[in-house]
Amino acid sequence: MNTLKHTLPGSSVLTAALTPNASGNSMPGPHRAIPSSDSWPVSEQDTQIVTLTASDLARKIQARELSSVQVVRAFVSQIARYNEDFNAIVVLDLNAAMERAQAADQALGRGEIWGPLHGVPVTVKDTYATRGLRTTAGSSDLANYVPENDAVAVALLRQAGAIVLAKTNAATLAMDMQTTNTLFGTTNNPWNVKLTTGGSSGGCAAAVASHMSPLSFGSDLAGSIRLPAAYTGVWGLRPTLGVVSMLGHIPPKPDEVDGIRTMAVLGPLANSVEDLELALSVLARTSPEDATVAPLHPRSAQPVALTGLKIAYAVELGGMPVGVDVKKAIEQVVDALRAAGAIVEKAEPQGFSYQRTWETWGALVGMQGGYERSNLARRIGRLFAGKSVKDIPHQRRILDPISVESYMRALTEQAQQTNAMERFLIGYDAWIVPVSPVPAFAHHKHSRTFGIFNVYDEPLSVDGKAVPYYNVTQSYTTLFSVTEGPVVSIPASQTAQGLPVGLQLVGRRFEDWHLLSVAKAMEPLLARLRPNRGANGIGALGAAINE
Repeated sequence: MNTLKHTLPGSSVLTAALTPNASGNSMPGPHRAIPSSDSWPVSEQDTQIVTLTASDLARKIQARELSSVQVVRAFVSQIARYNEDFNAIVVLDLNAAMERAQAADQALGRGEIWGPLHGVPVTVKDTYATRGLRTTAGSSDLANYVPENDAVAVALLRQAGAIVLAKTNAATLAMDMQTTNTLFGTTNNPWNVKLTTGGSSGGCAAAVASHMSPLSFGSDLAGSIRLPAAYTGVWGLRPTLGVVSMLGHIPPKPDEVDGIRTMAVLGPLANSVEDLELALSVLARTSPEDATVAPLHPRSAQPVALTGLKIAYAVELGGMPVGVDVKKAIEQVVDALRAAGAIVEKAEPQGFSYQRTWETWGALVGMQGGYERSNLARRIGRLFAGKSVKDIPHQRRILDPISVESYMRALTEQAQQTNAMERFLIGYDAWIVPVSPVPAFAHHKHSRTFGIFNVYDEPLSVDGKAVPYYNVTQSYTTLFSVTEGPVVSIPASQTAQGLPVGLQLVGRRFEDWHLLSVAKAMEPLLARLRPNRGANGIGALGAAINE
């Protein structure tokens, strides 16, 4: 075993330099405890370690080929080197992580293995409560909030032996499809710092894409795992609703009633499907704090082969436009699957209404997330935002008047559309559709604010056509939030400029293990289509800008 002696840096090293990031946004906020790159040198071994997957790291640590201390130091080196440019990490729990790593190595020396993630550092979105570590959810109201208890998901990660190394940046209270807030500024895409990572789990995605974290954990109500994964070229899993505990996630704020009772989930982002499987095996279980978690259908012991798989695909859903880069990615994946022996056909669910499903998403978010908002306030809000949402089916009902009857109607509509989707998916192993009509776009400034919400009046471009911001960022993801089944965001291809293009792989509810097996079978095929990262894990464009 090759052991690396560790010396904790002095307190002066832990002082975060809150300088402007590469977008020109200031990076104020709570103390980050991130060492500077000058004070934390990078070794050749560090560079090799950070390119390993979480699964590989777990195997090497347990085999004592690497120490947990070595691994933690390597990822701290990567954070020190790149976080100023990408702004993915908002709080580094350095001393606690090193103490935990030393304890992990000592435990192995006694023959003890804590769990499948023994000694592996991970990061969690700054919306997960972390015991004794500041948790802000990007909100100035929570700038100094330090939880007394871990979120259930964090507790399960620790029980599995993981080391919670850092918190990642998020949109304010996870309420935007880009990752920016007044506390920590904007997260930049590692492929090109002028581009967005998407949101609201953009910090997770940027950390994984730049190898500042081998495995990160985000949340998803409107696509907040799937969109950032697609825009940064990593894998992301939105599990079936209810199979991973949400207890301890913000929102709701501490001591508030949890209004979002449907559609929101927690899930992992990673650089391999095996890591998604590992993460799900840790999180998809009951705990002493939450015994209500629903069980997944059993996992097959046999790997899935592409030959004979039946895959459906669609290019445009509900009339929402799709750009040429995404269309090309779907064509390439479909051709490659057919060449590998899969049965692939173009298909969409019969009896499924895209329009009603989008409107149901907005109705449920508006009534659940805004349960305390009076109908008078809703009418005022509609006057304020009406022009911005009139052409956006999943937004225009968010400010509808609330009543018991309207809530029951929305739940009934959700059940009907979910039933239609499930009936369709019974005939397939998976369904391939876009995550977004376009790859990552340039940082897009909001026009104004309404409470905590950023309002975007200016459209985005889809092959030269002006399309509302919310249609670009939410149309293809909110559908599957309503139907509540598992979705894997797959890094599928690349543009002519070398940017990643992601697609959604949609499966049946509670068949998460089968969907991941399908994704795993596709992984070698997709590796030939998607962009490569440099030795340091940074996209070619991002590296060129930052050198």
